Amino acid sequence: MNWEAIMREAEKLERMLRQADLDLNEAEKAIGYYLFKGCDEQAMDRYLRQMAENPPPRSKRTQRYYQQLYRIWRGWSSTCQLTGIDKARAWGWGVRLTKSEPL
Repeated sequence: MNWEAIMREAEKLERMLRQADLDLNEAEKAIGYYLFKGCDEQAMDRYLRQMAENPPPRSKRTQRYYQQLYRIWRGWSSTCQLTGIDKARAWGWGVRLTKSEPL
């Protein structure tokens, strides 16, 4: 496990999350799904796309959050140097950093 790489990717994600209008609890739920699926990148992509484009009946705000999460996942994931559990760790730390530091 390379903590320097994990934190570097977490900080990149934090910057992206701060620019988005979303509920960070939804970001935590999304990474839970990624872990549940055994860190399957394609499953995560399908899940976020489905939630962004055709979610179960929920509020429009939640759908917008997932549209933002899908955009962030696609951008961050395509440049992230990590895979699997380390990628999940970086996502989790990115969310924590975003929650913990004031704007």
